[in-house]
Formats: sequence, C-alpha cells, structure tokens
Amino acid sequence: MPEQGPPKSQLILGLAQLLADSRGRLSKENFETLVQLGAALYKEGNSQYQARSDVDSIMNRSHKENDR
Repeated sequence: MPEQGPPKSQLILGLAQLLADSRGRLSKENFETLVQLGAALYKEGNSQYQARSDVDSIMNRSHKENDR
C-alpha cells in the first residue's frame, strides 16, 4: 500500500461495498473476518475524528478566552 493512500473513510466505504457484493459467496469465516477488519478501521477512524474534534473545541475555547 502506498505511504499516502486513500483516506480511511474511502477504505471503509470500499470494504462495505465489497462485503455487500460478496455476502453469500464467501465462507462465513471469511465474511466475519472482513467485518471485523471493517469494524477495526471504523473504530480507529472514529477515534481519530473524535480526537481532532476535541482538540478543535479546546483550541476554540482557548482562543475565545484569550480574546476577552
């Protein structure tokens, strides 16, 4: 995978589409493994989003307090 690959959101959407297209054609074990991979990607992406949102909120509050 290239060092600067697609954003995680695109990877998650691609995996979701792959899962939708392959349901019933993959073994139960393979399907569940792909679902677990997707869940891990989603969880990591969501954690990073929340962290960025928290930092943004803290910075905005700090900026407003310093403007007083």
